[in-house]
Amino acid sequence: MIRLRLEQFACPASLEIESRDPALPGAFVVRHAQGVSAYLNRCPHTGAPLNWQPDQFLDPQRQHILCSLHGALFRLDDGYCVAGPCQGDALSALPVKITKDRILVDYDP
Repeated sequence: MIRLRLEQFACPASLEIESRDPALPGAFVVRHAQGVSAYLNRCPHTGAPLNWQPDQFLDPQRQHILCSLHGALFRLDDGYCVAGPCQGDALSALPVKITKDRILVDYDP
């Protein structure tokens, strides 16, 4: 279980969760107008990590998650791909719970 403070995030913003095991993908958390979502850091098109810099998962307009490899765009709230080579696919979501000022992500890399 990953525990984060809600105050760590502007809206919208993203934060990387690195895996302790190199064989497993990391994850990331996104705060958006509808709440908070978490996903595995793996593009459904190639399996590559989405970001090219730490914590940088959003497009320049901060309206979509951006795959840095092929430019696919994913909705913030559900990870659905709206543009790019994996259009129609979605990111692998992780369970998230918000309690008071904490974000709990059900993932143990």
